[in-house]
Amino acid sequence: MLSQRFSLGVQLVTGLLPVCYGAAVVVALPNTWQWALMIGLAMLILLVLCGSFGYPPQTIWPVFPAVFLILACTAVLFQGAFDRLPLTRQPSELIVMYLVAALYLGWSIRATWRAYSAFA
Repeated sequence: MLSQRFSLGVQLVTGLLPVCYGAAVVVALPNTWQWALMIGLAMLILLVLCGSFGYPPQTIWPVFPAVFLILACTAVLFQGAFDRLPLTRQPSELIVMYLVAALYLGWSIRATWRAYSAFA
């Protein structure tokens, strides 16, 4: 039981890293409130969609940081505000963050696959 709680804690903390980066990116954008509202609405739609499928929360948790990171980086791409990126201020930073988001999506797919293959 302790290892399962530890695993959930690690998943939560690991999932918060892209959320913190995405939040820093959104705050640095010129139209912060507009982008934050659009991203929040998209996240709410994703939450309702995932809830309607009935997946366990621990298997779909990595989807939310991944989608938040994708939406935040896409907002920077639309604005062309590469000089406001927190780490390198280069467009290649967005490519790296898109790859990180893809890894989180892969983690979620793997977790969901493992959870449902146990029932087969």
